[in-house]
Amino acid sequence: MWGSMETSKKLIMVAVLSITLILTYAYLISVIEGVSYFTALYFSVVTITTTGYGDFTPKTFLGKLLTIIYLCVGVGIVMYLFSLITEFIVEGKFEELVRSKRMKNKIKTIKDHYIICGYGRLGRVVGEKFIEENVPFVAIDTNEDVLKEEYEKYPDKFLYVVGDAKKDEVLKKAKIEKAKGLIATLPTDADNVFLTLTARELNPNILITAKADEKDAIKKLKIAGADRIVSPYLIGGLRMAEVSVRPGILDFLSTFMKIAKNEYEEDIELKKFVIENDSELAYKSLKDADIRGKTGATILGIRRGKEFCINPYPEYILKPGDIIYAFGTEENLKYLENLVKKKKKKK
Repeated sequence: MWGSMETSKKLIMVAVLSITLILTYAYLISVIEGVSYFTALYFSVVTITTTGYGDFTPKTFLGKLLTIIYLCVGVGIVMYLFSLITEFIVEGKFEELVRSKRMKNKIKTIKDHYIICGYGRLGRVVGEKFIEENVPFVAIDTNEDVLKEEYEKYPDKFLYVVGDAKKDEVLKKAKIEKAKGLIATLPTDADNVFLTLTARELNPNILITAKADEKDAIKKLKIAGADRIVSPYLIGGLRMAEVSVRPGILDFLSTFMKIAKNEYEEDIELKKFVIENDSELAYKSLKDADIRGKTGATILGIRRGKEFCINPYPEYILKPGDIIYAFGTEENLKYLENLVKKKKKKK
């Protein structure tokens, strides 16, 4: 039993056993020898630690017999306790305990963060992207070794909770009531549907992005309350098809973005924006909107319903509901986001 148990758990159990033994022996000696409990407690401690000052010894036969039994049992337990304390310190368990306490305190005060449920291959990709962009998040997984490994890499940015993300108490430990978004990347679609239902109940306003392996799961996740659904296999398949049929365009974009990042240290990104009803851009032509001149971002295409217009002409009229696909630096896209969100002036 002891061999398979963690050092910290063994330490707690042996410490409790030692304290119980010391207090129990002290009580019995105080009754048998007719001395105060404090005197008996003092004798109990110096005896079990083999200090033995000799200023007090049992006088009765029963007291002496009890002391012999106490020494035979107690000294071994206390010596084992000291060895566990040494092991706890040498193995770095104490430092790990301190770090764990510090991390729990950080989680208690965190807000406007994301929760990544399931830190497997997909969840890890999301986490590394969040770390790169300094997005606060808490990871949840049942595999503590995986979480500890990531914590060792990013001790200042990686926070985690060990447990089943489908359970209310585990999500509450990750402060779901104060979270901005949740990423559901559990192994099965059924798990992600259940997680979505649970998360939506605990925080009705949270933004939920869920993974779907099967097409049928997409509809179920929407019903469960997922705001965004990503199918890695569907996206991967479409990407492979595009690379095979139209390799030139995608290769150009990928190469362009890599050159911009590696040679010019410019982080070029692709992003989409939705034209709202009261947006200043609504019912304006691309020429009049002057998006390129005002933001520096380049419009790649515009989707209207099921129609997609690539490289739209200057006279193209923007309408509410249109989705603009643009690329540029982070600063360019921020300017474009502000422009899209800018409201029309009331007359």
